[in-house]
Amino acid sequence: MPLIIPKDLIVEEVLERENIFTMRDSCASKQDIRPLNIAIVNLMPKKEETELQLLRMLSNTALQINIDLIRMESYNPSNSDIKRLKAFYKTYEDIKNNKYDAMIITGAPIETIAYEKIKYWEELKTIFEFAKENVYSTMFICWSAQAALYHYYNIEHKVSKEKIFGVFEFDKLKENKIIKGFDDTFLVPTSRHTYVDIEDFEDFPDLEVIAARPDTGVSLVTTKDERFVFNFGHWEYDKYTLHDEYIRDISKGKKINPPQNYYEDNDPKKEIKIRWKSAGNLFFSNWLNYCVYQETPFAIETIEGKSVSKFGGSSLKDAGQFAKVKKIIFSKEDRDVIVVSAPGRRFSSDTKITDELISLADKNLKIDELNKIIKSLEEELSVQRVYRDTQLKKIKKRFLSIAEDLKLEEFWKDELQFVFEEIENSVDKEFIVSRGEYLNAKLLSKYLNYSFVDAKDIIIFDNDGQVDLEKSRNAIKKHIGENKKVVVPGFYGSDNNGDIVTFTRGGSDYTGSLIAYALDSKVYENWTDVNGIMTSDPNQDPNAKTIDKLNFKELKEIIDKGAQVYQGDAIKPVEEKNITIKILNTNNPKNHGTIIKD
Repeated sequence: MPLIIPKDLIVEEVLERENIFTMRDSCASKQDIRPLNIAIVNLMPKKEETELQLLRMLSNTALQINIDLIRMESYNPSNSDIKRLKAFYKTYEDIKNNKYDAMIITGAPIETIAYEKIKYWEELKTIFEFAKENVYSTMFICWSAQAALYHYYNIEHKVSKEKIFGVFEFDKLKENKIIKGFDDTFLVPTSRHTYVDIEDFEDFPDLEVIAARPDTGVSLVTTKDERFVFNFGHWEYDKYTLHDEYIRDISKGKKINPPQNYYEDNDPKKEIKIRWKSAGNLFFSNWLNYCVYQETPFAIETIEGKSVSKFGGSSLKDAGQFAKVKKIIFSKEDRDVIVVSAPGRRFSSDTKITDELISLADKNLKIDELNKIIKSLEEELSVQRVYRDTQLKKIKKRFLSIAEDLKLEEFWKDELQFVFEEIENSVDKEFIVSRGEYLNAKLLSKYLNYSFVDAKDIIIFDNDGQVDLEKSRNAIKKHIGENKKVVVPGFYGSDNNGDIVTFTRGGSDYTGSLIAYALDSKVYENWTDVNGIMTSDPNQDPNAKTIDKLNFKELKEIIDKGAQVYQGDAIKPVEEKNITIKILNTNNPKNHGTIIKD
């Protein structure tokens, strides 16, 4: 693969000796293909050595690649030529408005230092967030793989008693296109003092462990869509890299064993045997071909960023649906803002929680009226209390069942049980009806370990009962911002007095639309129990088909004809910014659903 690199970055003799195929800008511009744009964030102290190793791995296939070298502006390594860095390397400020097909973030010899104490940690976190939004596939190598897992998933590394040092043999734990063509066992050069246990990935269905062993921890992990690749080894290493590192440690008086499975007969005095290059070259080629070139959009500026996802009542009707929703949310790393409805019907004769709460609110109002009536109506008052208590118990049992199935009993006792005391004592119908969304959002936020943001704090109504878009937008940005993972109850907000105000039925659609509008989201996902908008009612017409694409005008026409596919008022915020709406099926997440966009 020809690499497009700055003139004089590496002298021509070295490029020829290393068989690195390069091309100048003037030649590249004449070819009728789009080069891949790849950024290399080089954190290693020996910049030039790492450049050569990675460029060698990237130059083995048949496509053009534009290379941007990135450095940390907040830290200047003492053994690097600062003039050379400034001449050939860019900083985050230089690239913050770019999009990249791929990015490589190297390791760094700082693995035993706490992340927060690293001088450039804040800058690196900014680059991690940049990669999430603006890079199609990112490979993290060695230390940066551990740092990225900590940043994105809060997975901690552990310190090994002895340095994990040598060329280790791994078995394929599962098939994956990034190791297509690999033998059942393969070798990986490794050099680090820390590791991550395979058990730490059990709660993250979005992450697939491809290679691991007990004495080294995981070696290769990807997200299911291969947009993040966590590579704990060093396939890019040269023949003498581990040897030079061993001699360096010995000269510093460190107690260290020779790298395992590296020298012939494990004797440092004997010859070094290279046995990792074929796997390494195939790994980088597979990554570039299957995970980058064949997947990244041709119009690079269309790489998708953060999205808002809304799950309807049918998607969160019981604990089993909660588990499906958690799997869907964690299957894409950028599902950060979640909007939920109250539990829907579990079967045809069941009732929706919001219907139950509306009925419950009516009974509470009736009770309040009856309390003011003379003693002759005391019997009727008692009957209504029995109805109310039965219904309250039914609703409470429904939520408690979800909490118990999700093993959240203690959370129920500590934070949620008091809500039913509020419901029982309230005569505010808007408040009572909103508690279905409130409780469901509380449970899901605990289940996902996301923050809970109450809709009353971010959706503001004016004195005329209309949503105040400006106040709501400012409140959303204040309470959610760009990088928070939150769950928000739909269907309600608050007025200027702080009292709860509900939307009409289907108002969770409006909540999600407002949040997507305020955060300038690319996509607003609306999850329900059908494969998008159908040509007719699938419950009555077995031949009903999914409509693949609509524009906003066509969606309004369908709603005006009486189809309950989307809340009409919710269209305006997303239409104003031309935010793509995707109507998707929680029970069939692989279905493409319906896409609405002008």
